[in-house]
Amino acid sequence: MKRPAAKRQRGIALIALLAVIALGASWFLVSQLNAQSAVVTATVRNRNAEALNRAKQALIGYVAMQAAKTGENNPGRLPCPEGVSYIGDASNEGVAWGGIGTDCASIGRLPWRTLGLEKLVDSASEPLWYVVGPTWRLTTSTSTLTINSNTAGDISVDGQNAVALIIAPGSAMNAQAAAGCTARNQVRATPAPTMDARDYLECFDSATLQFTTTASSSSYNDQVARITVADVLPAIEAAIANRIEREIAPVLKNIYIAPNWGLSGTDRVLAYPATFGNPDTANFTGSSANTRGLLPFSYTDVYPDQSWPSDCTAGAGAPRCDPTLVSWSNAAPSISYSGGITLLSSCSYLGPTDYAECSGSYTGTPLLGAQITVSGPQSNGAMSLRQLRSATTGFVFWLDMTTWNFTWSQPSPTVQLNSDGTFTVSITATPPTPVVPLAGVMYWIYVPGNATTDHWLLETRTGSVCNPNGNSLCPSTSWFARNQWHKLTYYAIAPGYAASGSAPRSCTTGGTCLSVTNVTPAGGQRAILILAGRSIDGSARPSGTLGNYLEFGNATGAFERQAVSTWNDSTLKKPFNDRVAVVDSN
Repeated sequence: MKRPAAKRQRGIALIALLAVIALGASWFLVSQLNAQSAVVTATVRNRNAEALNRAKQALIGYVAMQAAKTGENNPGRLPCPEGVSYIGDASNEGVAWGGIGTDCASIGRLPWRTLGLEKLVDSASEPLWYVVGPTWRLTTSTSTLTINSNTAGDISVDGQNAVALIIAPGSAMNAQAAAGCTARNQVRATPAPTMDARDYLECFDSATLQFTTTASSSSYNDQVARITVADVLPAIEAAIANRIEREIAPVLKNIYIAPNWGLSGTDRVLAYPATFGNPDTANFTGSSANTRGLLPFSYTDVYPDQSWPSDCTAGAGAPRCDPTLVSWSNAAPSISYSGGITLLSSCSYLGPTDYAECSGSYTGTPLLGAQITVSGPQSNGAMSLRQLRSATTGFVFWLDMTTWNFTWSQPSPTVQLNSDGTFTVSITATPPTPVVPLAGVMYWIYVPGNATTDHWLLETRTGSVCNPNGNSLCPSTSWFARNQWHKLTYYAIAPGYAASGSAPRSCTTGGTCLSVTNVTPAGGQRAILILAGRSIDGSARPSGTLGNYLEFGNATGAFERQAVSTWNDSTLKKPFNDRVAVVDSN
């Protein structure tokens, strides 16, 4: 009677064993499928990462190459996305927008042809996409930018700033709504200028350039490579340092040089540095007490070499703008004369930067070589960067007291740079012989107060706008001041090359010249510029503390050139990114 029950129990046990075996097989199959899926996912991501990294390196290389080019007015700019009108055009596909009439978009496909790449695609065979914000791209064909080591990224990715993004879009998906993501059933047709970025990219706001990469797989399948300021600025700074040495240093060392400014032979004077301070609030006016500091980039007008009134009004360009920076600096002009005449004179200034006037009369017969010279000293000559104003003249008037014959002329002024850093501006005239020597001649001599103007190195404009008469274009150096690289450039001179040095100015190698470690000739530098670069150790910017800009000895005056490093090192102890450009050396 008990045997049937035993058979039933054995049957149930067998069924249970078969169920366990089936479950185990199912688990094994599922685990293998999951493992295979993980392998596929990893393969997809690795394939995309390879394409994204190639595109990223090409983009950084392109930016560095462009920034290093002479004539590039927006060094550091990133290219626009592929021009929408080029999509579907086999000859122009992959070319960055650069035309007139259509603005450069923030979001578009990667301009692979402009970057020198083949057409890169992701694992879904989709071309890569590209995002760049308005701070780093030329929005229109007439735009200008301000890019330097303090410029931040203007794209937000998961709350972090980026300069640009390169995106592998993956396959089309029916994206679900999620935090930062808008639901959309992506539809992709043959690529055309009307294509919509939302059919390729998920979880972004095109108006605010905010992107999310942490959404669930049901809402998001893009793979993103970020380009940050830390990625792109080292390449840009290297290019800028090279251009400073090629383009800025030669101009700077030849501003005050013979045969102008009353200098002779091979004599040259280097302008005094401004006291270092917060570059955003400093006035950039040089001081005779300094041999190192900021560049003397204060200015009095913004239209160099023009004759109309300056538009640099008090406060308009503060703190660098000072309309009276170079102005008459004593109680009255001086007058001197020679050659057999008796002179009566009264001298005054018509205004701080207006004409200096001397008038009066003389009697007697001028001897051969007789001259009358009217002069006035002007402040802050060697404390700023100036050039002679080509179109400015003085005025000389003569009135013979016997015949009432009236004559006049417009001689050019001479400007001398003095050892105390001032200018002396003079007009010299040859007095005519009066018809009756005892009756004499009345005279009026006017010396222009605007005999000098801001040097072209301070110019910030580009193109043909610098001279509306069409006589000249803006200088090729305007990129430097417009992009505010002067705020990140430290300037030092050998004392012997200051205005106070003995003519001809000089310094001795290994003695009175500057010494920069790892720069040749050793101990023989007359002047240097140091590009501070970006903040790499968390130092606050802007700042009045030099150590927040320069590293190691450069912050203390023991100048050095080291290999640029962005990591802590047992010998450097903290990152180093100062770049030394030699202005002049023995």
